[in-house]
Amino acid sequence: MADRNVSAAAGFLVEDFITSITTQLDRVQDALRIKAVNRPLTYALKELHLELKVFVDMDAQGHVMLRAAGPNEAGASTLAMDFTTITKPMIEENTISLAATRSTPLDNLGLKPEEQMRLERLGVTNLAQLDRLNGSTGASTVARMAAMPVDRLRQALLAGRPRLGPANPPAPRPPVVVAPTPPVPAPRPPVPAPRPPVLDTRPPVFVPRPPVATPRPLPSRPLPSPVLRNKLGQLLAQEDLPEAQSLAADDAAIAAGVLEVDPGTRRLTLPGSNLQHEAYPPTVRLNGEALEIDELDDDRLVVLLPHGFQPGALEVSLGDEPPHCFALVHPLHLAPGEAAGDDPWAPARRPS
Repeated sequence: MADRNVSAAAGFLVEDFITSITTQLDRVQDALRIKAVNRPLTYALKELHLELKVFVDMDAQGHVMLRAAGPNEAGASTLAMDFTTITKPMIEENTISLAATRSTPLDNLGLKPEEQMRLERLGVTNLAQLDRLNGSTGASTVARMAAMPVDRLRQALLAGRPRLGPANPPAPRPPVVVAPTPPVPAPRPPVPAPRPPVLDTRPPVFVPRPPVATPRPLPSRPLPSPVLRNKLGQLLAQEDLPEAQSLAADDAAIAAGVLEVDPGTRRLTLPGSNLQHEAYPPTVRLNGEALEIDELDDDRLVVLLPHGFQPGALEVSLGDEPPHCFALVHPLHLAPGEAAGDDPWAPARRPS
């Protein structure tokens, strides 16, 4: 992209100039609408004609730059522009839909700036348009028209596939092999000189043996009560749980395939990338029943969980791709009405 912070003497982009003019014309129309509250509308802006003396240039990225001619500066070109009014049906007929602009931009597909510029000249500005053109003409034709290797185009299409979890999972690092350091031999202590033997002339002393203790069996302790056992899979439906409780699954939970969700959770957020691909619409099922998608963005998917949902298999399908399967489980809780003090293995309470 060209630098939009350059001074007017260095030049300006054509799109920036036209956008600035139309923005100011929109303000004129807004002012006329406010004025019509107290005074009948007597005029409206229908057409605007401009003739500019400019020098035309193009940068390395293919952007056309304009520079206004100074006083008595020869060699400038005359650029004529006419602005006129159009209606809403004309705008919808001659522009792309807003839904088509929600797809992944070309910047996220690993393409070089010159490759993006060649695709934009073919009318491709995002992944959905690239897929549509690829389905109509084929990757070889698109690569030939864009003057880029077909392998680069296929890599871009593969990078734009929707996926759950981190966009770029870190590659495993190779183990670092450290050569063992040979131990340094410790210096040997000096060998003392042998002493002559000393004769013991004292009478022998009788030392009695200690008594042998017989082990007694320990008293048996009761087993822990079910209070502290694993509560995985047990439904804890409580009506006083908050309605708007939500949970965002992290990348580690996505990679492990186990999502620990409290029974009161209503909104479950799954991270991902390129999830707005129109060729891969997402569908989510819990224990075979379809779930409602509350929000869909390029980097996350938010689904609504039913009241009192049962733990089980959560399947997320992205188009015709194989589904992503997760184990939706409840965290470990105590059952209603049970207390930790009812268990003999629980810590004893101090007398009050």
